[in-house]
Amino acid sequence: MSGEEYRDLVICNNCLWAASLLKGSKGFMACPVCSNLTLDVIPVSDYESYTLNIRNKNVEIEFTKDKK
Repeated sequence: MSGEEYRDLVICNNCLWAASLLKGSKGFMACPVCSNLTLDVIPVSDYESYTLNIRNKNVEIEFTKDKK
């Protein structure tokens, strides 16, 4: 559908680098910061946003539904 956002949240398990990746974009084979091969990909649904907090190697992700 036009206007919908298709994206994933990508997080490195080693250095905690993170990025939003638009669907259809070239993905990552490894972390661009530390070259780690273990990346988590979390799908983010349409009209959903997230807040990412990283403290002392702990990651907290809060998802909220946006108003349409």
